[in-house]
Amino acid sequence: MIREQNFPVETNYKWYDISNLSEEDSNRLQDEFSFTPDMISYISDRHERPHYDYDTHTNIHLLVYDVPIWPTKTVKHFTSHPITFLVSGENIFTFHTESTSYVFDEFNDRPMRRKLSQAQDVTELLMKFLLFSSQYFQRAVTQLDVERNSLDQKLSDDIDNRDLVELSNIEKSLVYLASSIQTNLMMLHSLKLSKLSFTKYASERLDDVLIESNQASEMVKISQQVTATLSQTSNNMMNNNLNDTMKFLTVWSLVLTIPTILTGFYGMNVSLPVGHKPSDWITITILAIVLMVWLIILMKRHHFF
Repeated sequence: MIREQNFPVETNYKWYDISNLSEEDSNRLQDEFSFTPDMISYISDRHERPHYDYDTHTNIHLLVYDVPIWPTKTVKHFTSHPITFLVSGENIFTFHTESTSYVFDEFNDRPMRRKLSQAQDVTELLMKFLLFSSQYFQRAVTQLDVERNSLDQKLSDDIDNRDLVELSNIEKSLVYLASSIQTNLMMLHSLKLSKLSFTKYASERLDDVLIESNQASEMVKISQQVTATLSQTSNNMMNNNLNDTMKFLTVWSLVLTIPTILTGFYGMNVSLPVGHKPSDWITITILAIVLMVWLIILMKRHHFF
């Protein structure tokens, strides 16, 4: 669906927002705005990586930019999907799906439209879009930090399999976000050498986008380091708990072997020392207890427990 978005004041550029590109929309874009089939294929590809492209025949600029996708019931970790911008003359086209529509839903209210309309030309408007889109990465990393801090508090008490799964999802999320931010940065740096004619204000906005993206990149790196440390600590604690459990079982299996050996000997139907009187079971029991206490003291001295 193609919608021409209106601004509260008159501008020298137009904004067309396209959600869930259909075949009818594709035909209209090719007929009315001279879009090429290659551009339509870029727009339709939901797995397209961030990049910049320029069509010399139609003088159309294409930019693909990743934005974070929040976890859902089916996908428990953050992912990223592309949004696409096309600049043709004084027209800018934004393409998104339902999963990435939240980026442009933010511009539906009048105050945000007024901020957008302050752009002097279409390149500055493009940079404003990219700046707002970049800020979502910091929001995503902040949310992950809150979730990780909650797991960190549980670590001091007890951590179960569900917590480990959550920690794994945080690690996956950070990998997706880090990859998207790096490819976005590569695309943004390529814009400085692109055919886009940036005004002074648009260039300043591009620098703002680069600063925002670099900050998000640093946040992700720090969060990855902290998460890796937490994950390693969790593994060490679980291994230590397992060692303690195995040590406990080993010690008591040795201790309980003593009465088993004694009762096994005196359970045999042969002539054995002692064991000729009905009260000899008391002697055997005392002997077993003495040997068990001696073994416990011996293992304590050797730091078995």
